Amino acid sequence: MALFSLIRKKGSDGKFERWANNFVSEDDQLAVASINELQAEIIDAQKVGYGNSLDKLSLLETVLVALLGHPVPFVKERSVVLLNVLYDGHQLQLDEALPVTVSCVGETPEIAVPLFYSHVEHSHSLKFRIFGPSAEQSQPAWSEADVHLNEDVVEVSLPPFARSGFYDWIIVSRDGSVVIEIDDEKRLRGRFIVQPAGARDMVITEVPVDQVGATWDESTGELTSRGSFDAVIEKLPELKLRGSSAVYLMGALERPNDDSEASPFNVTDRKRVATVLGGAKSFQNLVREIQRLDMIPILDGIERVARNRAHRKYRPFMVQTVDNTGAMFTHPGTDGREVQWEQSGLLNYRDIRVWDLMIEEIKYLANEYGIRGVRLDNGQSYPPIMALDTEEMFARDPDGELHYSKSEIFYGLVVKANEEVGYWTSDSALEFNYPNPFLVKFAREMWHTYPNFYIISECHFQREALLTSSGAIVHSVRVPQILASIGGKSLRRDGTVAGIRADKRSSARTLSRLMKNESMFLPKGALVINCTCTHLSPYPSVMLGRRAWVAVDIIHFLPGIPMLLYGEETGSTYRLNMAPVTNNEEDSIYDVNYDSLLPRSPRKKKPIAEPTLPKAGMKRSSSKLALRKSGSFLNMKREGSISNLAKSASQNLSPAGSGANTPRRQPVRNVSLSDMKSMNVRSVSAEDFRQLAIMDQRTKAELGPHKGFDISQILGHYEHRFMLRQEHKIFRTGVVHNVPVAPQQEDQVFAFARVTEEEFALVVINLKSEQDGSEYEHPVTVDLKLSSLLPILPETLTQKLGSVCKVVDMLSSEETSTQLFTLEELMFRGYSAEVSAMASVCFRFEPLPMSEALRREHFDQALNRLQNEHESITDPRENHLMSLVSRSAAESLDSFAQAIKQVLEGFEKLDMHEAHEQYLFQIIFQRASQLHYLVTYEGYMKPTDFDPPTGERIVSYLSILACSGRSEKLKTFARGLVEKVKTIGPIVFAAPELGRFSTAGGLGVMVDELTKGMVSLGMEVYVISPVYTVNRKGETGYLQRDGFQWTRNIDVNLGTHVVTCGMYEGQEHGVNLIFIERGDYFPKVYADAGSQERLLQTIILMSLGSLEACCHKGLVPAVFVTNDWMPAMAAGYAKNGFFGSYFDNTTFFHIIHNLGDGAYEGRVYPSPQQGLFESVHRLPTHVLVDPWWAQKIVNPSRCALLCSDSWGTVSPSYLEELLAGHPLKVALESAKKPFGFPNGIRQADRERLLREKGAQDHAAAKELLQQKYFGFERGDPSIPLLAFVGRITSQKGVHMILNAVDELVNHTGGKIQIIVGGPATYSDDYSASCARHMQDLRNRHRWCFWAAPDEFFTDGPTVNLGADFGLMPSVFEPGGIVQQEFFVAGTPVIAYRTGGLKDTVHEWNAISREGNGFTFENYNHGDFTFAVKRALRVFSMHNDYLELRRSAYDTTIDVAQVAWAWTSEFHRLRNAMFTRHHMLEDDMKEAVLTDSDSSYELVSSTRAVKIEYMGGGTSVSVKGAFDGWNQSWPMKMRDDGVAEIWLRLAPGDYTHKFLVDGQWVVAPDAPKKEEDGFENNLLVVP
Repeated sequence: MALFSLIRKKGSDGKFERWANNFVSEDDQLAVASINELQAEIIDAQKVGYGNSLDKLSLLETVLVALLGHPVPFVKERSVVLLNVLYDGHQLQLDEALPVTVSCVGETPEIAVPLFYSHVEHSHSLKFRIFGPSAEQSQPAWSEADVHLNEDVVEVSLPPFARSGFYDWIIVSRDGSVVIEIDDEKRLRGRFIVQPAGARDMVITEVPVDQVGATWDESTGELTSRGSFDAVIEKLPELKLRGSSAVYLMGALERPNDDSEASPFNVTDRKRVATVLGGAKSFQNLVREIQRLDMIPILDGIERVARNRAHRKYRPFMVQTVDNTGAMFTHPGTDGREVQWEQSGLLNYRDIRVWDLMIEEIKYLANEYGIRGVRLDNGQSYPPIMALDTEEMFARDPDGELHYSKSEIFYGLVVKANEEVGYWTSDSALEFNYPNPFLVKFAREMWHTYPNFYIISECHFQREALLTSSGAIVHSVRVPQILASIGGKSLRRDGTVAGIRADKRSSARTLSRLMKNESMFLPKGALVINCTCTHLSPYPSVMLGRRAWVAVDIIHFLPGIPMLLYGEETGSTYRLNMAPVTNNEEDSIYDVNYDSLLPRSPRKKKPIAEPTLPKAGMKRSSSKLALRKSGSFLNMKREGSISNLAKSASQNLSPAGSGANTPRRQPVRNVSLSDMKSMNVRSVSAEDFRQLAIMDQRTKAELGPHKGFDISQILGHYEHRFMLRQEHKIFRTGVVHNVPVAPQQEDQVFAFARVTEEEFALVVINLKSEQDGSEYEHPVTVDLKLSSLLPILPETLTQKLGSVCKVVDMLSSEETSTQLFTLEELMFRGYSAEVSAMASVCFRFEPLPMSEALRREHFDQALNRLQNEHESITDPRENHLMSLVSRSAAESLDSFAQAIKQVLEGFEKLDMHEAHEQYLFQIIFQRASQLHYLVTYEGYMKPTDFDPPTGERIVSYLSILACSGRSEKLKTFARGLVEKVKTIGPIVFAAPELGRFSTAGGLGVMVDELTKGMVSLGMEVYVISPVYTVNRKGETGYLQRDGFQWTRNIDVNLGTHVVTCGMYEGQEHGVNLIFIERGDYFPKVYADAGSQERLLQTIILMSLGSLEACCHKGLVPAVFVTNDWMPAMAAGYAKNGFFGSYFDNTTFFHIIHNLGDGAYEGRVYPSPQQGLFESVHRLPTHVLVDPWWAQKIVNPSRCALLCSDSWGTVSPSYLEELLAGHPLKVALESAKKPFGFPNGIRQADRERLLREKGAQDHAAAKELLQQKYFGFERGDPSIPLLAFVGRITSQKGVHMILNAVDELVNHTGGKIQIIVGGPATYSDDYSASCARHMQDLRNRHRWCFWAAPDEFFTDGPTVNLGADFGLMPSVFEPGGIVQQEFFVAGTPVIAYRTGGLKDTVHEWNAISREGNGFTFENYNHGDFTFAVKRALRVFSMHNDYLELRRSAYDTTIDVAQVAWAWTSEFHRLRNAMFTRHHMLEDDMKEAVLTDSDSSYELVSSTRAVKIEYMGGGTSVSVKGAFDGWNQSWPMKMRDDGVAEIWLRLAPGDYTHKFLVDGQWVVAPDAPKKEEDGFENNLLVVP
């Protein structure tokens, strides 16, 4: 029926006819005004009740569905929203989509929402309302429930859901007495989508009906019998026995009866079953048998119909398109992006009658036959709406009148071929997560009548999240696509398989990333169907090869519902109706590369139109954009459009040199009639059968039965994995969490955990075998980092962390070993698993009932592990004995002493030497004390049952035991250890650049700030650096000017000759500075040496000279720290006898600041005539030259890594990147526990600079920037301002920003501002290209973009403070300091997850209120712009954005944290505890006066004694007979100038002496006693 006839039939008062006319007019503004009026009508209908507005609602729905394809973007966007509001029956989604949680009938919902901004004192002030069906009533209605307030968390308890449906809830103020802030209000609402009961337990078998029972005459290839419904009935018991709970009957709908080879998807009537398969009666019998076996019958749902022989009811709804010759024809069925099906026709889904027709047909099948589920083929494209062909639809006849009627224009009768529009291209969906109106309507209507009906949707294009939020259970093909890609094959949308280039292949990390993205973007509790293949694709044996086995593991052990294709579980290889497979590598637009896709649905790329510009010279007011207006959608110009409609290609070419990303729309693959027939069950030739048998045998042989990969035996594998899934609920309902593995294994190993309230399990899958390379032939040992699981463990498990458990192999039900661990040990030490090639292991950790025998056995095992693993332990919770000592020190002196005695008794059983006992206890005490600082500064998880003790507390307890321990053995033990564990000695840095003297990059800044910070922690620190002839400002003689004095000359042997160097010394900020002067070798920082030999001699001079300087000063470093390549050979000389035993007790440590390429390694390239410079360096050749490299290179960085005791770098992630694949990987792996920590800034100094050179606050700084760079008269806080500050180099990724400008300007309608601050270097091609692009963008977007590549940028502090977001799309960034400069100003950062950025920039989580920015994981345009759009969305929510700024500020890393982290690492290497004198004095007093007052472990008559020294001085300590003259005790200086210390001593006489400012003296006013010719003071304790 024509639209206007329908309007008149419904008795409209004229408004609808006027609106319809407006929507087909040539005036956009009329259309926009009309959509706003429609909104008012919906709200009015909800107020009076839908029952009183049925005709109006029908017309509203008709109009809004048609508007999904309207060319005016605003109209399309609002139609998506208003259809949702219409179907909801309320207005909760009028302004933004509800957050979704997926549940099932019988599951109990959980609602707990923290209040961040609102203050609520009493729970009765709030009211909970929920709108949904009930067990008795399918029609949704409002009901209420009690609200509970748990501190600032609002909790609601609801009974289990009784019926499938949509349940929308909101928490509001009961009587208006409580003011709920807008950002809290947004979280106090949500939606539960409740799926039928038992959905999580399902296992589905897809049965292609045509195949089951089909037979051929092998001599002729003739099809003798087709599969049938009756043949499927015979197979049902077998399916039931194998665990199927649902049967998807693929291809059961009616097809053309006059075509024996018609495709199962060439459907002529969607409410009738296929006559050729047995017809209605046989199908009814089949469904009854499925139900009798307690399985669920599922049928196809298809949005398209056959182009020929389709039922007459579809004829009025066929969509037309025009070919290149101007001929009109029915548009083929299509997904609008990649594939069209030539033999099918597309229905017009802008017509509500098409929606209703499909729903009515599926309801008929449910009622007539009893089907209880539907799989929507091509479901990710429902409703398929193509772009209106405006040129055709607005064509005029010779009389000047429009050729098409208004109804035909309104419904969009003629469309552009395969140009998807509608819901799936709307920002309402892609940016704001509104559900799909078609699927919402479909689900609501089906669940209203059939509450246990399953709605399954095929899914491609990464649309899982939106499909789930619309009520569907998603059928994903991601697992087989990724596994095929790992093996070098591309599984495409149409089921075909081709080879894929190595650089486009996925890896195990792709699966890990997929799981991470699911946890971030899928609704909580989402149901996803996973499979190993599809009815279009080849079987797993052909497509996945050996990965067919691990594919079975993945779909059974990961969350989701397994779906099997009939025949795959029995090891089938080829079938006649299978998509083609080729091993030829192709570079096709149809290849799916998950490593370069967005985590959510990417837009189909279109050319980007040039945005409209303001008129020249126009002043910009505070918030209005002077954009050019236009009148109609015929000329396709839009004011503030969210996305421009496509213009001609010539209008969209980027300006020369702009670098803008403007790919053309990709062609759509046509699946022809012959293509579809070739994949049907049909007659073939005898030769086809012969080839099929040959390929079957070849494939089975290639799999390697002799290696255990016998595909004919794979059924047992399927059955076993199904049994495990059914036996262990954890695989059906447990939360999933990725488990990190070593960086070098990330491409090979996929590991994850499943966690429930009762238990957790680990699954580790090796995705490689020798077929992928000889290096993958053998089993791999995987070290699993389990500490990442702690935040997600439920309280029921965290309460059992102290329980001893056994590790059970779930695949064999046997214990993996006799090793016993507590859960806490496992969490912090990790777990090692050996996994064979292309295999899986699965472990469950089972707590054991505690007994004395078990306790003793575990204690002994922990003792042995301590002896074997002590050097690699960082966290004391990794070992039970360390944890015992740490906990005891936190508890009391007695507990501490008892723990020590317990461990000592264990050592005695091992007959351990006393020196080794002390060594191990040094490590125990160091790790026990370090935990406090790991928690405070490095983000380690805090223990829940104790506060980690400080080093001062442990030293205090040891000191008390050393003086007054009851046990002589314990007293002797404490005296032998106390001094060792609290002393580290001097730390010496050798650095090629330093602070204001010679900084050229981040190294000089880091060393300068780090050493100053370490001095502030009480460390004795030296820095040795060259004196350059000229400093960075071109000045000479700068050292003398700053007061540094020459102290001596030193000689350094360079192999071929000896050079004499000057040595200058001084002190700055407490750091002792030593400079080596030799102007001909050090003219300026990183000067060109002129020759390779001279370069090597410069490195030797820096390396040997630094060590010589220490010797000449008599300085024996505790730790000698080399920085990058110039001093890198120092450890080699010290460890190879060049200085005798002088450095034997020195720990050598190498810091890598950047190891980006050969230049950063300091590589020296000798010519063939020069050999390997052996006579120059004089070191063993192997420490400098890797014999396996093709080119012989003298590499000082290799020397540093092989000869140093350990190494570190400027971020943990950069450390992992280096270990994963750097050319020096083997040398890097020589260190047992390398260290990484991010760089920091001097926070107080930077904040002062922001005030002095920036502004008082963010708003003021932003206004300054808008005035200076965009010509504003006053600032506009509503416009987001993004900024980059830095060098215009390829490393910094500036092109990524520039290529996104056009899209972001279009996306925001011009309400965005971007500043790129930094000069370009025109001699560099990349920098010059960016400069040209910046100039073009500035000319075209003068109100939105600013850059001046020809100028030095001086407003860095103002930008740090005034920007709303900092931009850091660096390709690589070992550490990074710019992010900290943004954070200290409270500015969040958008960054690529690499190196130090990965460690410091964390995705904002609006629920937990954690994070400091937005990140993108794959370095491509789409990921970057998606991160920016997420940031813009948060910016639009004022309170959330303010909270994000506060969070960003809180994550600033101060240099004090950095100093502590490195100091802690140096203490760990030296097995010494970090103690501060002033805190030790206070802790000692507290321990003496309180903790030890009634200690059982001390001599019973001990008492607290105060010793004073009144003779003045600035530094006073005391040493005496209290502990056998063992240690010096620092004394606290009181305000009155008296030094004091409290000790706990037994009665007796104690001689002692004071060390005052470095001199030993006696107190003149205290008793004295002479001993062995020495005068000491005497203390008598009665």
